[in-house]
Amino acid sequence: MGWNWSRHGGERYKVLYLEDNRIEQSVARDRVRSLKESQQAGIATNVYDLSSSTGVEQMLAAHNQLRANVNVAPLRWSPQLASYAQEWAEKLLREDKFEHRSNSSYGENLAFAGGQQFSPQRVVEMWGSEARDYNYATNRCATGKVCGHYTQIVWQNTTEVGCGMARGNNKEIWVCNYNPPGNFRGQKPY
Repeated sequence: MGWNWSRHGGERYKVLYLEDNRIEQSVARDRVRSLKESQQAGIATNVYDLSSSTGVEQMLAAHNQLRANVNVAPLRWSPQLASYAQEWAEKLLREDKFEHRSNSSYGENLAFAGGQQFSPQRVVEMWGSEARDYNYATNRCATGKVCGHYTQIVWQNTTEVGCGMARGNNKEIWVCNYNPPGNFRGQKPY
């Protein structure tokens, strides 16, 4: 949460323990671990990419929680779709663009982060937050709002998802592809 330095004590940190909201004052530097060090030690489970099974599990679980909320069958993870999505995320980052892939056979959700790191859970929560603006009865989104990311996630006929993420130059681009695609005009997602 913070740190200070003194000639006698050196660096000292104020630490908040999330599991019980306990705060410890004056923690020595040798007791503070980076996220990477904590992950390597098996202590931290927070992930900010899809390079580990934990990141993939978090991404899939977040999708399937939204689907469970509307009684839609869970998605399966597709390594082929993940590779396809990763390729597009890297291209967008490299070319400094943010746009959907044209002529794709799959559904696609994109997310962008500048100056911060998102977790897979956070990315899906952003897309899922569009549910508040979606009216199932009319199958419409509130005026001036976007709902297509949410409806793609909960599209009943979609059975698999694969996602990729590229990070560099203080930005992130997340891509998820869905098979079969959703968001067909005039059809409800579930």
